[in-house]
Amino acid sequence: MWQTFSGGLCLAGMKNEANQVHCKRRRPGGNLAWAVLLLIACYFLFEPLAEAQVKEVRRILVFNELGLGSPGIAAVHQELLSALENSPYHVDFYSENLDTALFPDEVSQGRFREWYFRKYRGQKPDVIVALGPSPIKFMAELHETYFPNTPIVFGGSPEVFAAGLNLDSHFAGAWAVAQPEKTLEVALRLQPNTEHVVVVGGMAPYDRYLEALVKERFRSYESKLDFTYLTDLAMPTLLERLKHLPNHTIVYHTSIMLDAAGNHFIDATQSAPMVARASNAPVFVVDDVDVGKGTVGGDVFSFAAHGREVAGIVVRILNGEKPQDIPVVRGDNVFLFDWKALRRWGLSESELPVGAVVLNRQPTFWEQYKRYLTAGIVLLSTQALIILGLLWQRMKRRRVEAALVRSNDRLRLAMESGKSVGWEWDLATGRDLWFGNLSFMFGVSSDTYSGQIGDFYRYVHPEDRQRISDAVAVARQNRTPYAEEFRIVRKDGSTRWVVSRGRFEYEQNGNARRMMGLAVDITERMQIEDALKRSEQRSREQVLQSPVSMIVTRGPRREYEVVNLKFTEVFGYSIEDVPDEAHWWALAYPDETYRETVKTEWQRRVGKAIGSSSAIDPLEATVHCKDGSSRYVEFHFASLGDTGLVSFVDLTDRQRAEEALRESEERFRLVANAAPVMIWMSGPDKLYTYFNQPWLKFTGRSIHEELGNGWAKGVHPEDSEECMDTYTKAVDQREFFEMEYRLRRHDGKYRWVLDLGVPRFNADGSFAGYIGSCLDVTERKLAEEALSSVSRRLIEAHEEERAWIARELHDDINQRLALLAVNMEGLGQALPGSAVGLRNRLQEEIKHVSDIGREIQALSHRLHSSKLEYLGLAAAAASFCRELSGQQKVEIDFHSDDIPKNLSQEISLCLFRVLQEALQNAAKHSGSKRFQVMLSGTSNEIQLTVQDSGIGFDVDKALKGHGLGLTSMKERLKLVDGDLSIDAEGQVGTTIRATVYLNRDSKSARAAS
Repeated sequence: MWQTFSGGLCLAGMKNEANQVHCKRRRPGGNLAWAVLLLIACYFLFEPLAEAQVKEVRRILVFNELGLGSPGIAAVHQELLSALENSPYHVDFYSENLDTALFPDEVSQGRFREWYFRKYRGQKPDVIVALGPSPIKFMAELHETYFPNTPIVFGGSPEVFAAGLNLDSHFAGAWAVAQPEKTLEVALRLQPNTEHVVVVGGMAPYDRYLEALVKERFRSYESKLDFTYLTDLAMPTLLERLKHLPNHTIVYHTSIMLDAAGNHFIDATQSAPMVARASNAPVFVVDDVDVGKGTVGGDVFSFAAHGREVAGIVVRILNGEKPQDIPVVRGDNVFLFDWKALRRWGLSESELPVGAVVLNRQPTFWEQYKRYLTAGIVLLSTQALIILGLLWQRMKRRRVEAALVRSNDRLRLAMESGKSVGWEWDLATGRDLWFGNLSFMFGVSSDTYSGQIGDFYRYVHPEDRQRISDAVAVARQNRTPYAEEFRIVRKDGSTRWVVSRGRFEYEQNGNARRMMGLAVDITERMQIEDALKRSEQRSREQVLQSPVSMIVTRGPRREYEVVNLKFTEVFGYSIEDVPDEAHWWALAYPDETYRETVKTEWQRRVGKAIGSSSAIDPLEATVHCKDGSSRYVEFHFASLGDTGLVSFVDLTDRQRAEEALRESEERFRLVANAAPVMIWMSGPDKLYTYFNQPWLKFTGRSIHEELGNGWAKGVHPEDSEECMDTYTKAVDQREFFEMEYRLRRHDGKYRWVLDLGVPRFNADGSFAGYIGSCLDVTERKLAEEALSSVSRRLIEAHEEERAWIARELHDDINQRLALLAVNMEGLGQALPGSAVGLRNRLQEEIKHVSDIGREIQALSHRLHSSKLEYLGLAAAAASFCRELSGQQKVEIDFHSDDIPKNLSQEISLCLFRVLQEALQNAAKHSGSKRFQVMLSGTSNEIQLTVQDSGIGFDVDKALKGHGLGLTSMKERLKLVDGDLSIDAEGQVGTTIRATVYLNRDSKSARAAS
């Protein structure tokens, strides 16, 4: 009975129900025959059930990774079920899905695995099937712990995803192999005018694997085709690009399970159909499950065939074979095409490879009505044969009569169109008859010419006449065919080459009676052969003078025909030193062991290239030079017939550069690990690729946990979004970035770090990654917070003191001065009329006392403005500008706009003090007599601007000086979460701008812009 458990794949259960047989009781003495028949029926009825009950029970446990594409995995499952259903065992089938697409994190996967171990702890399976990279890795790492000595059959994954895993003797299975180069060859045969190849892919690990494989396999075609890789786009952008591809383009779809926007897809049922619908060029694919949805097909990996391979291995293990005795299978590829897609793009089915499978082919008219058409054709053929038999006799005679006429006409037409001339020479009379294309051959205007044999020799080139005469005499004497090539001099003086063939006819007495033959113009062939000789000479010279070391070989022993100058310059060997390949091996490889290794591999590749008439894959090896030095060389070989061309690319400098690069990287690693800061690097995909030891020591995590985006798990959730936005902006603006965020330390506490970094770019301008460093600035942040708190308390205390002094000046001292002025006026009125001088002096002192009172009142307002408290910021600022304008004799243009009435006292006081400090400094130092003040407000911020047209000043120098004006302004604005900006250009003027944000979001938005 088939059973299905939770895990992603649902299989229909099957039940066997015992048939019940009810027999009526018969009275004694009943018919014995009915009893015998009943026993026979029961035997045949219950025999299958008995056989089913004695079958041995086998448990099969399948772990699969549905993220590779559910249609493909479903096909593998179906083949596995079919094979096990027909096996001689009663199979209990269990299927589990690791759900790596929906739950890729290690925590979730770890919980799944623990659940599976507890679930099957008491039911040890006979065979475990691992389908996909994650299940294979899962089994490779933990099977000995939880399923010891259990055979494991793997499949559904390329071999590269198992790199580094220990697949011991308990493993057997099949690897999936993609062959994109075969698909490209078929595509070029179907569409021979192809100029562009667009490769479409995604950003998942499997997508990236296929992209890298395709780039490697297509590299040899890059000199003939234009390749474009659309592998890092969001799906809508990709589909739009595919709608506007140039003419003569083919599309190769690899896999899109994750696009650049982070969206997940099932490749076979979602990505491939969308790509096929959007593309204005034929789309070729990798897997068989992608065919039939608008795609053309190609050399695809067959999941069905792969499933049969995996199922066969499982059955063999159930039958008793050991996994280590079963060879690993690689491949299961077929040529598979969709008939509708071929018709859509006008691709000829006749160009498909032999044995290719075509899906969805619609039957032709002949295939639909073959039976009826065959019967009709047989009937009509029978009637036609009867009619033809009646007409045959009459037609036969007419055909024979016309045959001779047609034969002569065809011969003449063939001669005229083929630039040939026939002749017939009667030896008895010496008469020579020419016919055919005489105008082309000899320049004679007529189609036939009758003359003597000497007339013919007059057209033969003088240097060839004797040779032709001797050849004719030898053929006549030896009774052999005559064949010669010679030159003809036409009447216009031009020379043509002809090849002449002929034979003699003899009489019964043995004397030659007549000679007949044919001459064909071969001037063009001779010109081609001459051009070929010149071309070969030029090629020889090009090889000799080539800047690349080259050897030209001939024959099966590959004797060296040409050794160019660069070869001798690099290796020191001349053609006398290496006349053939055998001498080369002995000289270039004195070490016999190394020589046999290189020689065997070289001969294998050369043999393959000669068999396919193509270039070999390059071979790299070290060569011993004549002067005793060694060079690291890349060998190339191409063949045409028995001629071979060997080229040697010197890679010695590149090898040394690579070694220097490795040494440099090692030095960088050592320096980075010894540095007192945390250093990190990322790749072009913005995933982190390196962390130094101080970083790992700080976080307490391994390098594997930090790589990629693993490091981001330690960033405080409130800082994560701003952190990622800073990285993105640095790439867009191509500039250095600096930011602070909280990072979790190894003890679980969050620490403030200062992250300094810069984006890196390649020579072509493409993004290459980040590099940066981090410092723990928690102590500095705490110190700044403490300093800010102290500053706030000092300013508050200062304001309280100013308010107290202002009240004392206004309510006490100013009132006393006013009373003193009143008393002095009364005293002046009491003086006698004769004391005029004393009265005038007293009036002056009264005025002086009044001036002192007004100044004390103004000082009180500057120390603490009651208007600010009762009338608001705009009224207090306007009043102060009027007072300062009158005191300093300057002109101040004040404007205010949309200042809210309910502005907090803290913000109002801050901006008022900034206004006081800015205007007083401007009046004192700028040298200008005119100032502009603008106070404006919005729903998000309040902004104060003070501008003059004076001499300006050095802001940095002023901040470092002993004055406290600018420093106090900055500190006040910092307390209300505001910003201060100063633009002080020499001879242009100074602009001081103070901005206070009414909410945190507005400040973030301003910073982002």
